[in-house]
Amino acid sequence: MGDAYASCVFCGEFVLHVPGWASDVPSYRLMRATWREEHAFLVGSLHFSCLRASAVRAEFAAEFAGIATGHGREIAFQAAGGTRTLVQPGLGYVEEIFRGDACAVHRSDTRDSWLVQEHAGPWYVLDRPQIEGVARGERPRLDSGVERIVLPGEPMAGLADATLPGLLDSLGVTDRYPGLAAGEPEYEFWKYSAPKRVLEYAVIATPPLPAEAAAFLRDHAPGYRPIDFDALGREERHRG
Repeated sequence: MGDAYASCVFCGEFVLHVPGWASDVPSYRLMRATWREEHAFLVGSLHFSCLRASAVRAEFAAEFAGIATGHGREIAFQAAGGTRTLVQPGLGYVEEIFRGDACAVHRSDTRDSWLVQEHAGPWYVLDRPQIEGVARGERPRLDSGVERIVLPGEPMAGLADATLPGLLDSLGVTDRYPGLAAGEPEYEFWKYSAPKRVLEYAVIATPPLPAEAAAFLRDHAPGYRPIDFDALGREERHRG
């Protein structure tokens, strides 16, 4: 991940990916910045707090939802003096199972996965282990795996022994992660490569789901039925 990619597309400050508090929009998502006149493609990282505070949060949320809740769509854009088309891939969360004042919850029709998206933009993906945990009365924990990121400068002293709050403070972005302590993050240092300032780390945290989404999922989780992949296969063969 390059230096530019690690800067928030809204505030320009460094983004340390923490599940539930920050994420990214990769280039292959083909997400358009519809709030810009030229509708340029949006690529990069973002703090969810910056997205919520942005004047274009509604436009961002609508474009992201269009990608997330479909199986792909054709989009047109201007390039080289003409109009070109591309197929924007979808994420397949096509079934809306809840819509409230603050968010909506969608379920995938091809895998056991759920998407909670705030109307202000931030999103959270819960898979079968999280939903099964919710059914047992547990709070969902998100684990994005090992992250690799280029630090913006020389790291703090004692990086290998740093806590997550200490690391965020050294990077000057603590205020971009409001309420993080409530998520009870578990931070683990993996490796640091000095020549290119590449930090490898992992974080597990409880996402700040809107209260209405958490309440809905507590009711939904005990009775959900896993997707029958054999039945899906038969449907695909029948359509073929």
